[in-house]
Amino acid sequence: MRKLEAFCRVYEQRSFSKAAKELFLSQPTVSSHISSLEAELGVLLFDRLGRTTLPTEAAEVLYDSAHVVFEKLDEVKTKIQLLQDKVVGELHLGGSTIPATYILPVIMGAFAAQYPEVSFQIDVGNCKSIMDKVDSGDLLLGIVGAKPHAPGLEADLILEDDVVVVAHSCHATSFANTPVSIQDLALVPWVIRKKGSGTRAAFENAVESYNILSQLDVRACVDNTATAMECVLAGLGVTVTSTAVVERYKGRADLCVLDVPDLRLKRQFYLTYRTDRRLFPAAEAFVRFCRERARALLSNGT
Repeated sequence: MRKLEAFCRVYEQRSFSKAAKELFLSQPTVSSHISSLEAELGVLLFDRLGRTTLPTEAAEVLYDSAHVVFEKLDEVKTKIQLLQDKVVGELHLGGSTIPATYILPVIMGAFAAQYPEVSFQIDVGNCKSIMDKVDSGDLLLGIVGAKPHAPGLEADLILEDDVVVVAHSCHATSFANTPVSIQDLALVPWVIRKKGSGTRAAFENAVESYNILSQLDVRACVDNTATAMECVLAGLGVTVTSTAVVERYKGRADLCVLDVPDLRLKRQFYLTYRTDRRLFPAAEAFVRFCRERARALLSNGT
């Protein structure tokens, strides 16, 4: 880069001495940079005609590209300076299925209203994949439905929600609107999330002592919450999900929440990030925003 910078200054000034003054270098140092660049490229870049320095045809070709590099560097420096001073730029976020679909959009909408110069890039996966990406540095911030335990990952609790069993009316009638026992859950077909899902892990932990997991009639194992809900609505089976999801289906006559008194299960949603990563103002503002306003935004349904 120093060789190219010296070349550009000599080209623009048509003088080795003037270029040296601009760069705060000695003239022999500038001459050495140009000679080294000529040797590397195998071409003569300047004709030295006494006190006159004229660029060769090869120099014209090189300058067309080289000066753009330094213009881009100046532009990058300006953008980086802006990032350090203002809440601007792109935030690369991740979310497990429920947060990415039902929580993050609400938070992003309110945040963007306050900081309109911030844009978002969102990755969606299960809890494990999002936590792994944050841990590896592929994601700056993530919202997941299980507390990360990896060393170096911070976990800020931003929301707590109930997990309920939802069913199509054709399956709900089996219980005649009466409370459902944990053992009764083995009497209906099931739609479950794949391993790695925070919702599945929370449910399995909650019913583990009842020894019913091996008895469940699993009709479908799916990747995400939306697919699970559509399977329920199609009459394929029952599933467990967050009330934040069920709220979106309020008013559907063919969907109901089963009353399972012994299953009082809550999900916690965490904002996670590496403690050793430098957060620029936009990321710092988003973390602060989630800590201070996420619960209120989501509990109000806005």
